[in-house]
Amino acid sequence: MELKMSRKKRYLKVIILNDPKYGSYLISKFINYIMKNGKKQIAQKIFYYSISLISIKLKKNYLFLIKKILLNIQPIFEIKKRKIGGTSYNIPFKINLKRSLMFSMKWIILNSKKRTENGFKNKFVGELIDSYYNNSLSIKQKESVLKIAEQNKAYSNFKL
Repeated sequence: MELKMSRKKRYLKVIILNDPKYGSYLISKFINYIMKNGKKQIAQKIFYYSISLISIKLKKNYLFLIKKILLNIQPIFEIKKRKIGGTSYNIPFKINLKRSLMFSMKWIILNSKKRTENGFKNKFVGELIDSYYNNSLSIKQKESVLKIAEQNKAYSNFKL
């Protein structure tokens, strides 16, 4: 009897260590999303500066602030396009916690780049503070995804 082996390469899951300053997995993920071209120290400086500034301005604990901000932006649904019978539909479906955290972190970073303040640190701080008070571009993006999901609720029975 001959055993059939898959030719597909199996990838090992990369284990992300907790960040060195606060010891939080969530902050480590956030720093990795900010990082460009492997420059982790610069990403850490940006994140730690912004967190310390926000915790001073709002007089709250840094971990509480990060969790509250991410909770405000976390989407419940994801929209994917599916072509059925020559017509493309936007199909909403629920996503898990890990994926929704990924979306919220990426939306904060993308929308902070669109802001008008000088320097990414100041843009990032502004976006985080606005997200804490529920009036940032990231919150608007979450609401637009929710609105599209509500409009296309009828197509949710289509499978991807």
